[in-house]
Amino acid sequence: MFILATEVQQNIEQNVEELDKKVSRLSTVIDDGINKAIDFGFDLFLAIVIFIIGRIVLSLVRKLFKKIMNRSNIDEGVVKFLDSMIKVFGYIVIIITICGQIGIQTTSFITLLGTAGVSIGLALQGSLANFAGGILILITKPFALGDYIIAEGVEGNVTKIDIIYTTLQSIDNKSIKLPNGKLADSVLTNVTHQEERRLDVEIGIGYDDDIKKAKQIMADVMKQSGYGIKPDEEIVVVKELAESSIVLEMRMWVKTEDYWNAKFYLNENVKYKFDENNISIPFNQLDVNLKNVQ
Repeated sequence: MFILATEVQQNIEQNVEELDKKVSRLSTVIDDGINKAIDFGFDLFLAIVIFIIGRIVLSLVRKLFKKIMNRSNIDEGVVKFLDSMIKVFGYIVIIITICGQIGIQTTSFITLLGTAGVSIGLALQGSLANFAGGILILITKPFALGDYIIAEGVEGNVTKIDIIYTTLQSIDNKSIKLPNGKLADSVLTNVTHQEERRLDVEIGIGYDDDIKKAKQIMADVMKQSGYGIKPDEEIVVVKELAESSIVLEMRMWVKTEDYWNAKFYLNENVKYKFDENNISIPFNQLDVNLKNVQ
């Protein structure tokens, strides 16, 4: 009986020790869980604070940027685009900061983001060049809506300036789209950028005709046209002694919007006046001699 009682007592003591160990482990787990929950809650609280402060700072930065851009008279499209880029970049920085605060590893995320950026950049190389060209055009403003430009072998009035393409409308009402990358990197002529243009019109006369008389007729036509805005600078010169004609040139300043009407007027009326005064306008001729070969 004594031996049996001793074994029972030993079993009870072992069970109590094991129970104490389990209770102790459970207590430790609960304590660790509570501590981790407290730490996570604190990190979550800091993350929320970082998000709120980050949004406030980002909003202030965007407002300051818009004020600076508006004072610089930069195109509204450029301002909106750059503002959206600042917004995206700002939120990326906020998210990465929050992830670091709550214990998420950001190194691999940043690496993945960089790799994705490089891959996308290589895949969209042409589009990115056009995109950069569009930004450059909107900032430097080599032309504006309504301007008549000549570039890349085409010409027309600018009807739309997008980030990727610029749209022209030709004289015969064709719609032409130019990639901004090429447009920003090419020689571009803005015909209507200035309010005034010098009009040069060349007309040839025969070597037997009276040069002084022809020059006077051309000068009178310029004065009578009503298009000249600088009468003191209107002049007729002998530009060239060509193979089959003496090339005279009329030079006068006109308003840009009157350029073509003035040119057509001078061409037509000089021809009429030359015909009235028996002054010839030579043209190329081809003499063909036929021989009778037997």
